[in-house]
Amino acid sequence: MAGVAGGELAAEVCKAGGLGFVGAGHLGLDNLESEVEKGRTALGLDAGAELPFGVGLILWRLEQPHLDPSSAASTSDGFLSYIVRSKARAVWFAFSPDLESWVRRFREIERDIAAKKGQRRRVAVFIMVQTEEMALKAKDWAGVDVIIAQGKASTLAHFLSTSFLAGTDAGGHGPSLDAGKPLFTLLSRLAPHFPSASPPFLLAAGGLSSPALVSHALTIGAAACVSGTSLQVAKESLLPQKQKDLVVRTEGGQATERGLTWDRARGTVGWPDWVNGRAIKNLTSEEVLETPEAQSARYKQAVDEGDVDRVVTWAGMSAALPLFPGLDSTHPNNEHPRDSRSLTLSALVAGTGVGFVNAIRPAREIVADLASEL
Repeated sequence: MAGVAGGELAAEVCKAGGLGFVGAGHLGLDNLESEVEKGRTALGLDAGAELPFGVGLILWRLEQPHLDPSSAASTSDGFLSYIVRSKARAVWFAFSPDLESWVRRFREIERDIAAKKGQRRRVAVFIMVQTEEMALKAKDWAGVDVIIAQGKASTLAHFLSTSFLAGTDAGGHGPSLDAGKPLFTLLSRLAPHFPSASPPFLLAAGGLSSPALVSHALTIGAAACVSGTSLQVAKESLLPQKQKDLVVRTEGGQATERGLTWDRARGTVGWPDWVNGRAIKNLTSEEVLETPEAQSARYKQAVDEGDVDRVVTWAGMSAALPLFPGLDSTHPNNEHPRDSRSLTLSALVAGTGVGFVNAIRPAREIVADLASEL
């Protein structure tokens, strides 16, 4: 989650038995380094120690023409090299029309650094896709450990163990309404192609903000689940307090909508053609101003003032994942020893799952709640 998943949240997720992620977001490498060090400190790790958490990248912003050429720290290789040198447990690649090239380049950099410094631990590569076709192609790529299938809104009702009807949709950025499939449909089609005993492992993402939804996704065939709105309001997240309060008091998916309005207002417009964002409706999404420049100026003012009636609150991603073989999250600060029901977590932005989030709590409590029906 850009601007939400910082080092402290990633650390707390690890302590709860999971695999946390620090989101690089739209900021520079110096900001990423700062958050990673906060996570290291929160876990009591020495400089140079292997990290139990990963780093997530929004790839389009590291591609031309969006890459800022004025700073060496903004180069794509700079980010990739840092992730390897930091000894992060994993890297999460998302939102690029050429994910395979990113995976290949990352493995090249990893090999080069290993040859020079003798660094041996292999970084686990997670990639997030939005369609069945993308997932099946990625399954055959060299160097991929985990494929995250991100679903879209569903009109299909699913009876779950709590006897309610629910469809799911990814909050934050994910497949637009005319792309991809509903999450549970996508999982059902992909699961036969991903045996759980060997990589790449199949993960589920999109509106998984309740224990019943997590349990159902695993039953269908996901090796693990990604959920975001839940951890977005964790005490340790970077989301401003006013926005956490907004997520908590928002009653359901009908209070959110998908589109690119917020991205146009804030100038983050490099998303792939099949991607847009789901957020809580506000004045930015409802008002029609005279010009794009006026919209951008009004939005910038809202950011400066902390005005949640205009600033985007993505209603989305974080994670509760059952531990799968080959990606061990064991760490001395892990308070939940491994067993067949142990958890791996990814901290990633509120979808239709927003209605299940009703309190601001420590991350470890949220993790335990999401796992309560496993």
